[in-house]
Amino acid sequence: TFYYTKRTDLSYTVNYYEEGTESKLAESKVVNGQKYLATVTEEAIDIEGYNKVEPTSKTITINVENNVINFYYTKRTDLKYTVNYIEKGSNTYLAESKVVENQTYLSSVTEDAITIKGYVAEEPTSKTIEIKVSGNEITFYYTKRADLSYTVNYYEEGTENKLADSKVVNGQTYMSEVTEKAVDINGYVKEEPTEQTITINVDGNVINFYYTKRTDLTYTVKY
Repeated sequence: TFYYTKRTDLSYTVNYYEEGTESKLAESKVVNGQKYLATVTEEAIDIEGYNKVEPTSKTITINVENNVINFYYTKRTDLKYTVNYIEKGSNTYLAESKVVENQTYLSSVTEDAITIKGYVAEEPTSKTIEIKVSGNEITFYYTKRADLSYTVNYYEEGTENKLADSKVVNGQTYMSEVTEKAVDINGYVKEEPTEQTITINVDGNVINFYYTKRTDLTYTVKY
């Protein structure tokens, strides 16, 4: 009579694959010291950015070889990213942030800076990110336009008659304030207000001053 005991030097391996691929999402788990014909159960682990595919719990009976448990995963498709439009050097949001839902883990997304009145987008104006589980943000920075202008006109009141050449001032910054005073024009009296302040906009930056003819003049007749 010969007597035998079950082997206890066996092992099993647990693999974690992306479904439909041979890509391992985590290091395989190898468990040694297993007994022949013993039953073992494993649970699928959590892997960032992935959903477990059923079944997420598997049981095998230990054999002499080929003791393998495979779990499969799919990428999450419930992620999101946010696009911000901020004035450079401040925390001022110049437009409502854009939130894009239903994004797939590790996919690439590209966004372009939008046009915002009175502002210029800083380079780069196109940005690409890879979708992660969190922290998916694209931020574009803007500076105020500094290529604007304003015009000062000098009119005879009640007419379209210009009493002096219009003054055009270039190199103005969006939302800055400028103040002008009515110039002296020979033979005319300045109408109030004789000083005006405007805030520079993208267009329509005009200051008009009005004048009336002097009525306090005299003339002399000599014989």
